[in-house]
Amino acid sequence: MFEWFMIENMGYKRFTHYSDDLLSWSFIMVLFLGITLPGCRKKDDSMDTDLPKAGYKFIKIPFDIQDSIMVALWYPTFNDETTYDYNVVSSGLTVKGKVSYDASEINKPHPAIIFSHGFSGGGVGSVEICEALAREGYYVFVPDHDDAVMTVRIQGQSNGTISEALEYLSNYPFGDGENYEYRVSEIQSVIAFVISSDFNIDKQKIVLGGHSMGGWTVMRAMENGFKPMAMFLFSIGELNWLYNQSRYFEAPFFNSIDFPTAYFYGGAEYAQAISAGLGNVYAAYCFNHSPGPSYGLLVKGGNHFTYNSQAVAPGSYGSTEQLTTINHRLVNFKNRYVKGEDTTVTTEPEDMIKQQPGD
Repeated sequence: MFEWFMIENMGYKRFTHYSDDLLSWSFIMVLFLGITLPGCRKKDDSMDTDLPKAGYKFIKIPFDIQDSIMVALWYPTFNDETTYDYNVVSSGLTVKGKVSYDASEINKPHPAIIFSHGFSGGGVGSVEICEALAREGYYVFVPDHDDAVMTVRIQGQSNGTISEALEYLSNYPFGDGENYEYRVSEIQSVIAFVISSDFNIDKQKIVLGGHSMGGWTVMRAMENGFKPMAMFLFSIGELNWLYNQSRYFEAPFFNSIDFPTAYFYGGAEYAQAISAGLGNVYAAYCFNHSPGPSYGLLVKGGNHFTYNSQAVAPGSYGSTEQLTTINHRLVNFKNRYVKGEDTTVTTEPEDMIKQQPGD
């Protein structure tokens, strides 16, 4: 089933006795430290062993002089989380999560992720993934793009369902992307805002990510001159490939990438591509032509909307198991290539890795 990864497999890798006096003094010192140290901790800080929680707020940033973009922001905090209702989607369902709203930041810099949702997806369309990233020490910025159909918005009322979004894309095919260039301007404005902001961000460690058309959006920002530290893509261009047999980018574009990449795709998407006679998912093409380090990561049983929250994609949203495996590998990928940790990205036998020489 996954033989596509082996087409260009050169360099790919499958985964498949102390005295009583000393003991007494040791006990006294431990007791002393245990009593005195907690009183030295600052209110908004925490011991290094404390794990961050997910903070959340939404902000407006400038765009086109008189306009603005609404951006959802998740970030690490030591404030306690509570159940949170983000917004109501067109179907009447509510996007729910668990965060600390408008929480205090942690007083040290953290890496940042700028994520572009798929067409109609909305800035709060994948909250389970964004919350998990914040708990792992990342700031996550996700704007509402000005798509003609929006299943959910960060604030305000949405105006369509996934079915209506698919109908719109059928009536207005992607083509060369000219009709969707507004997304590139929007994500570039978010990038500029993040770089100039006063948030506790390490400006040298910015990651780009995208889902579906959001993958095209962040890659166009890269093409326009912004170089991220790494990039991850969720099912980039799979609908365009399946229904239009058209690629967002060709081989030379991927050949020019000089940072780590991770391409997630769904098992159901692979089956659809095979059934349609296409031979492979588009993620295969992206992976095969991207220099190492690069990863092809299977979401078992996943479809194009597995990355979305239940309220946004009822009937298609990711199961707890699927989201756990996505988050686990995504965090490992970023911890390895952004934080520099000696972490194994994946041990799943179906996943493939293209490594740099000596890695």
